[in-house]
Amino acid sequence: MSNIRDGDLYRTIKIENITFEIRYGYYEEYERGRSEPVPIYPNLLANPEYTGDGTPIVTAMQEPCRHFDGCDRELGCYGCRHFQECEDLIGLCRLESNRQKTD
Repeated sequence: MSNIRDGDLYRTIKIENITFEIRYGYYEEYERGRSEPVPIYPNLLANPEYTGDGTPIVTAMQEPCRHFDGCDRELGCYGCRHFQECEDLIGLCRLESNRQKTD
């Protein structure tokens, strides 16, 4: 049994002006008590974040958008040619049409 507990800090990731604290926890309540906590990545579909130039920040495992261009959608954004990995499963969507307009 490890010493990792729910809520412990896994790591801090900074992409441009956005900082993500990745903490241990459970994606589903039924997992609590049945398995060890895992790093919980942000839900960037529900709560989008963008770099200063409007580039979407995405997780490798999130559901890909309708512009997915790859061999296997089951891989999530990681399987898309527009995904650029930055650090530990968090990256950027380099598809120009997904970029947020900035003034």
